[in-house]
Amino acid sequence: MDEVIDAARARGWTFHGGQRQPTPYGLGPLVNHFATPDGRDVLWIPSYGMVLGEDWDVRGNFDKLFWVLWQAGVKVLIIGGTSGIADWRRDDDAIHPGDIVLPWSFRTKTTQRGLPFTPHETFWPKHDLLLDEPFCRDGSAFLAEQFGRHVNAGTIRRIHTPVDARVALVMPDSLTFETDYDILMWLAINKMSSDLTPDQPPVATLHGDCINPILARSLGIHVLYYHMVSNYAQGLARGHEIADTIYDLYIRAFPQVALDVELTTLSTYPLPADDACRCVSSVHLAPEVFSKAMTQPTPEGSI
Repeated sequence: MDEVIDAARARGWTFHGGQRQPTPYGLGPLVNHFATPDGRDVLWIPSYGMVLGEDWDVRGNFDKLFWVLWQAGVKVLIIGGTSGIADWRRDDDAIHPGDIVLPWSFRTKTTQRGLPFTPHETFWPKHDLLLDEPFCRDGSAFLAEQFGRHVNAGTIRRIHTPVDARVALVMPDSLTFETDYDILMWLAINKMSSDLTPDQPPVATLHGDCINPILARSLGIHVLYYHMVSNYAQGLARGHEIADTIYDLYIRAFPQVALDVELTTLSTYPLPADDACRCVSSVHLAPEVFSKAMTQPTPEGSI
């Protein structure tokens, strides 16, 4: 925690303090408030808003996180993850631990819902929200430039973008890594998907976190997502133990790269033009009949 604050201050940022705000779902995560030398407000919320000892599904940690983002009027959200890769390829083009991935898509989950007890509890049926490009295209291009500096410096091996690999985020359904069978299933799906679309880049999956891109888009937030590949997925590489790479990369190799890229991006990234960004143009106003066809809300005070 202190190292991140010190790194920001070294770039001339002002640290205004950190606190946990109450939300309708309980006490929210720690929110650290900074201002850049140009006066841009930046919020840093550690570890996706997770609270130590709390289950992030049952305890609604993601609801608390997005309540904070919504109330603060956040327009750009940078998320970095460390995940295991399930890539069926075995050549040098395959994705390996130590690589950076800018994801193409994600697997939806029931936890990726709206924001309860707010106007954003659901976007349907008033809006149709498309996720052909769930992550900000302009933001991904900007991140690729920033990580490119570290490839040139030899800090990381390679960057993978949707141009060369269609990588989807898969958030595990359990509290730990998937089984050998789970990953074998995903490998089969990835290989089949690749074979079905041979004119497009191959498909692979990253197994780790995925912060609700659906709600982010509903809230008008541009999501810049990157993943630092920390291990091969369970059972993918014979003789590979996840702990062989994940702790070393997470503690030694990745932190300085992530700090540099995120602080630079947060200081200099320009907000995308709304009329040109898919994050905005993919949200459509649905025909009014969709709403009229449903049971209407009961007025307050009536039975």
